[in-house]
Amino acid sequence: MSSGTPDALLPLVRASVWALLILAAANGAYLFFFPSQAEAHYAWPILPPATAAFMGAGYLAGLLAAVLTIFWARYWRSVYPLVPAFIALSVLLLAATLAHADRFRWDYPPTWIWTGVYAAIPVAAALLWRMQSRANRDAPVADPGTRSLRPPLLIAGAAVTLLGVVLFVADDGFLAHWPWMLTDLTSRVLGGWYVLSGVLLLVVGAGLRRWHEVVIPLATVGAWTALILLLPALYDELDTGDAAFAAWFGLHAALLALCVYALVTALRAIREPGAFGP
Repeated sequence: MSSGTPDALLPLVRASVWALLILAAANGAYLFFFPSQAEAHYAWPILPPATAAFMGAGYLAGLLAAVLTIFWARYWRSVYPLVPAFIALSVLLLAATLAHADRFRWDYPPTWIWTGVYAAIPVAAALLWRMQSRANRDAPVADPGTRSLRPPLLIAGAAVTLLGVVLFVADDGFLAHWPWMLTDLTSRVLGGWYVLSGVLLLVVGAGLRRWHEVVIPLATVGAWTALILLLPALYDELDTGDAAFAAWFGLHAALLALCVYALVTALRAIREPGAFGP
């Protein structure tokens, strides 16, 4: 990086997020609000509806991330944690697609869009990262107040990432304790979304220097978690009487509390004169 160069978000990077916004809006609205339709009208038959709604929650959170990036973000450091997180999600979902290719409807055009998008995102994201990095200046001096937030972000990120990895490689014994029915494919897809959120938290926790860097990642994870916490009230197929459900629900409740705390703290700090800077 060249020292002294502004950290402003490049117009091409901002413009590229429009594609993410369109895809996230379409998938999120369809899967979260009409999950029963995903059995017959998606890249593969998704059952039960809670699984489709879980995926929809992830896309709606991505929609929020896209809107904030396009209309709110000023600096690359506000956005960059999204890049490794979306690369991780894309690699895992592409791997799940290839591993379970027999489950997909290859005579259905949206299936090719699904596969093409997750094959293209890692390459496109890496190129945009390279372009943006050339325009960046050296990392700013850390705001001392951000130090206390790093440990809980790193701990939460490690826990959520670990859960995602376990889901991606889980056997039937583990899946039997999940709050609702999962197959090998849907377990891996859900694992990808957990890894995305975990990587977001880890990247922010490891590199946090200015308060504006908190807003987009924590709003994204917070929105995703809040929507997931609605699933027990929306779908009878969740087994709410099992101890594993209590652990699952408690993890998401704690994660939402962390996101709300971090966002409130960051937004208060940003209001201070000169705080919203690169």
